[in-house]
Amino acid sequence: MKQLNLKAFDNTDIGIDLWDEVESPIGCVQIAHGMAEHPDRYDDFAKYLNGKGYIVAADDHRGHRRGAVNGESGMVYGDSWNETIDDMKVLCDYLKNQYNLPVILLGHSYGSFLSQCFIERYSSELAGCILSGTAHMKNALLAMGKMIAGCQKAFGMGQKKGKLINKLSFGAYNKPFTEQGQEFAWLSRDKDVVARYEADPECGYVLCIDYYYYFFKGVMNMYGKDAKTIRKDFPIMIACGSMDPVSNQSALAKKLYDFYKGLGLQPELKIYEGARHEILNEINKEEVYADFGAFIDNIIK
Repeated sequence: MKQLNLKAFDNTDIGIDLWDEVESPIGCVQIAHGMAEHPDRYDDFAKYLNGKGYIVAADDHRGHRRGAVNGESGMVYGDSWNETIDDMKVLCDYLKNQYNLPVILLGHSYGSFLSQCFIERYSSELAGCILSGTAHMKNALLAMGKMIAGCQKAFGMGQKKGKLINKLSFGAYNKPFTEQGQEFAWLSRDKDVVARYEADPECGYVLCIDYYYYFFKGVMNMYGKDAKTIRKDFPIMIACGSMDPVSNQSALAKKLYDFYKGLGLQPELKIYEGARHEILNEINKEEVYADFGAFIDNIIK
């Protein structure tokens, strides 16, 4: 894996992880990582895709690792939601121009919500999209989060850690899994995966209030007229675990599937029985790898 920088619209450096050791590449996969994590966690899956002939790249989103203000993970200035989508477009354009190959977008969790917005704007630039650990997220909980974050932001607290928002929005995720004895057991049944996540200083942190505000605002603005511009032949795979709290035990993934069906698309839906949030890091990850690889193969080949 290599690291490089691309220039964003505001001249900010976009940190990129690139897995390009592929002899005869047939396509590119762009990964949008989740909240409070980083692209290195996708190294094993990226190498699996390399073995199938795909170049893989992922950016550090705004507020994350190399994308954080002053190197402090969780810190952003400005509209980090739309700025991150702009960064993703820069990476997509780079892959297309550098390799002259089709690009498939894979977004996980927060990255899947960014990807939902991305395809509302740029489906014509992509060959397809996989949404992992995802959901149809326009709901009362997000509206409440946006209201709280907006009030805190109005009182000049935008750069403070959003501890209250984090607790109210995400704090309940681990309650069904407390017997595992890990704070982030909701991520995976694999205790070693969770232990590595919890030991990683670039994972699991609380982000600033500005970040949460623009995240909630961005999601609440989706699923409207822009969604109708997604091209009707655009391939989408929706995948999550049946015990994923982010998707409300898959109910919100099914809602997203129905939403895209209602737009005239033909999405695929895959629910992995017993799996939790990070299906690429679950005890059945080989099955997930194979399914994602087959979906990509069907588009490219």
